[in-house]
Amino acid sequence: MPNDYSPNSASRKKAMALNAVDANVLLMSTLSIVWPNLTAKQLHQVQKVLDAAVVNPVVDTQAADLDRKTVQYRVGDLAIVNEKTQHRADKVRAGHIWVHESDRHIRLDYTKLLGTDALKPLTDNPDEAAYLAKIKNTLDEEGVWLRITQPFVRDPNDASKVKTDPRAFEVWLSIGYGGEAIPADLGLIDRSALLNTPRFTAGYYDEVANGKVQRELESQIYRLGLDIDDGLKEHDRLIRRKDDALPGVAEISDWAGDADLPDRSIWNEPRRLASKADDMNRDGNVMASSIYAFLSSIVIRDAVNALKTYADRSSQGAAAVVGILEVAVAVAVIAETCLFLTNPAGVVRGVIGRLTRKESVKMAEDIVIRYNWPNPTSSEELLRVVGRLNSSGGNVGSGLKVRSGLGLNNWL
Repeated sequence: MPNDYSPNSASRKKAMALNAVDANVLLMSTLSIVWPNLTAKQLHQVQKVLDAAVVNPVVDTQAADLDRKTVQYRVGDLAIVNEKTQHRADKVRAGHIWVHESDRHIRLDYTKLLGTDALKPLTDNPDEAAYLAKIKNTLDEEGVWLRITQPFVRDPNDASKVKTDPRAFEVWLSIGYGGEAIPADLGLIDRSALLNTPRFTAGYYDEVANGKVQRELESQIYRLGLDIDDGLKEHDRLIRRKDDALPGVAEISDWAGDADLPDRSIWNEPRRLASKADDMNRDGNVMASSIYAFLSSIVIRDAVNALKTYADRSSQGAAAVVGILEVAVAVAVIAETCLFLTNPAGVVRGVIGRLTRKESVKMAEDIVIRYNWPNPTSSEELLRVVGRLNSSGGNVGSGLKVRSGLGLNNWL
């Protein structure tokens, strides 16, 4: 039957006499952030576990010795006991401190242990915010628990045996009553502690680092690269057609159609923007990544229009542009997908493909201006790119200006 264990009880005094570990000292030296946030009742529970480790072995040994002395003699199956000795044994046994496994688990108010950045997204990836909210729900439902354990050590007299040291304890935090440890230095549950907890580490990788937004952006940026490659192939075909023509034929044809083949360098800018989108995405800056991908798509379609314009005006090239319009359609889908992922300004499916070039650039500018950028440098750089697009007005390579009537009326 549980004894009267209290701060002034005989058991507590016996524990002090036996040099039991002091709960305050243990917690201050190991979980100094947890210690001041424990209630008096919780601290007493910790002390009870520590006291039991030194008191109970002594009590059990003393009680067992008295039990052996209680039996004075036997007559057959009948044992004649010394009632005084039996009473002494019972009195000693009453000093046993009853500790259950549940006493070694103490649920804490985890909000008092959270670091300021623990549940704060560091990127603008919506998947990260959603996952951190999921972690908070787990903490609310399962709780953060203070755990008290005793490590096993080898018996110096027999290496094959292990035992516990009554004055050696480990205190740590766990997710849930019997869950895994939180690597919280001094008991501070910061972002690092949470994301280095195995269950949250794996979840963060699956749902954020390799989550839907990151994967989709990677896919769309990769498609931008493919579209640039397709545009370059068509550009190279037109260059070869011009180079392979009889002397003077290509020049006369271009002159007659008021056509000028753009320089191949018109593909450098969309490639650079797509590469920047990829870099931003790898750093978790999905908003900036989405806009760079959007801007890349604008410049790709500028280049596509330039080639289409040249081919239409060159008497020998009009019928030879194969698949180039499909590139313009594809990049519109990519741009829409990228912005839809983060939905910064209520972007909905089917909108971007219907925007003119001027409207697309204006949309990009509005998003950059309205978005609350964590890094002002990103905003400034994006605005510079938008400014270049505004100033070019659709001019790409060799001063060629995209004109109407070329089959891409929604892009003029």
